[in-house]
Amino acid sequence: MKIDPEAAESRPKIPELRHRDSLTVEVKTRWISAQTQNDLARMGMAGLASVVAQTCTQPVEVVKTRLQISGEVGAAAHKTYNSFLGSATMVARNEGFFGLYKGMSAAALREMSYSSLRFGLYEPFKRVLGESDAKHTPIWKKFASGAAAGIVGSGLANPTDVLKVRMMANEGEPKRLMTIAKEVYADGGFTAFYRSVHTTMIRAAILNATKLAAYDDLKQNLLKHHIMQEGMALHFCCSMFAGVMVAATTSPVDLVRTRLMNQPAGKKLYTGMIDCAMKIVKQNGIMALYKGFNAQWMRFGPFTIVQFMCWERMRAWYGMKGI
Repeated sequence: MKIDPEAAESRPKIPELRHRDSLTVEVKTRWISAQTQNDLARMGMAGLASVVAQTCTQPVEVVKTRLQISGEVGAAAHKTYNSFLGSATMVARNEGFFGLYKGMSAAALREMSYSSLRFGLYEPFKRVLGESDAKHTPIWKKFASGAAAGIVGSGLANPTDVLKVRMMANEGEPKRLMTIAKEVYADGGFTAFYRSVHTTMIRAAILNATKLAAYDDLKQNLLKHHIMQEGMALHFCCSMFAGVMVAATTSPVDLVRTRLMNQPAGKKLYTGMIDCAMKIVKQNGIMALYKGFNAQWMRFGPFTIVQFMCWERMRAWYGMKGI
């Protein structure tokens, strides 16, 4: 029987299976390059690792958010949160244990979108900038790649960030994700989901550049000088260092971003990022910009460790080299 070439061409493309040995089957996909497949896999694994990390640290982030909105201009309705431990106790006592997990659904959605992109695009951006040898890549390329990936990821995922902050700031009965989404939309329409997007993108650029460049550069230097070998101990040390650096550089921006996101559309307390920062300093002094720093560090430390260690482990299981 003759086969019509046009009909054969129009059939769905099926991956070719080629046996390499008795145990291994290699899948050759015609329409997706191996590099693209690895990039997509890297994004997926980054999202999963970040959800695991978020689950471990969500209570800390809820307390951090409450500390940041405490004492807000014109927000007398908010309870006063003064210390991390006292705030955690107050939330648990008034709202129950699961009050510490408010916003988890939005946070998981955010990590699957935002972190998939900001981590997954880091290495493609390094390739664009001309990386050839990971151990000799200039630090500026790492910072630039991290910043670019952070900007793209945060810009696209900003709606999930707005929902997460609103859910965590809510001190009453827990509300469903869709309920919060409807409230945000009623507050200002579609654009309300992109409230403070510029602040978020600036924060993401700083955070992602600091986190990935600090981790990547320290790891490559430790390997290059044979101080440590590839493994969990190396991943732990590098992720701990990255967490400290991130907490130190992003606390003021994170505070301003939280205040901007939490303000109602009909009663704006701040006109923008600079106005918000100036009002905070005027009302409470320069150190007020670091309000919630302890909670910030307590989140970023464990979060970064779990995130990087899970991501590195998943990459190893997949057969992909580490960052």
